[in-house]
Amino acid sequence: MGKRYWEDLVEGERFTCRPVAFDREGIVSFGKEYDPLPFHADEDAARRSIFGDVIASALHTISACTRVVVEAHGDIAILSGLSIDEIRTSNPVRPGDVLTVEGRWDGLRRSRGKPDRGIAGVRCRVVNQRGETVLEYGYRYLVACRNPLPRK
Repeated sequence: MGKRYWEDLVEGERFTCRPVAFDREGIVSFGKEYDPLPFHADEDAARRSIFGDVIASALHTISACTRVVVEAHGDIAILSGLSIDEIRTSNPVRPGDVLTVEGRWDGLRRSRGKPDRGIAGVRCRVVNQRGETVLEYGYRYLVACRNPLPRK
């Protein structure tokens, strides 16, 4: 499939991404580097926490899921990211968890001020290997149009 533009995206079209695996070393490493809360970065402190073990930072989870979402899109003419919206964490991500991102296009609209661009929203639901939702969030992208409307 060639490059896809805003006109090629279909409201509600679903896509599933490749699985994302989390291991203890990666969770602790990311925690130490980017989100050093004790339950992400310190195994001893994490065992004493309400979680009983290390858990992945939501930032780590979103970053890893973003990778597979972008891969699943294929070659889309994304000009820029506009936002990450409504992040909801419902269950912790633990060492050994394998996550699947279920995404769909949502809120597609052409830019009012720039007819050569459109806004494309993506809604994502992330589930673990037990089918439990661990994260829900959305993105909004600025995407090039193949056929810009004439300016009025």
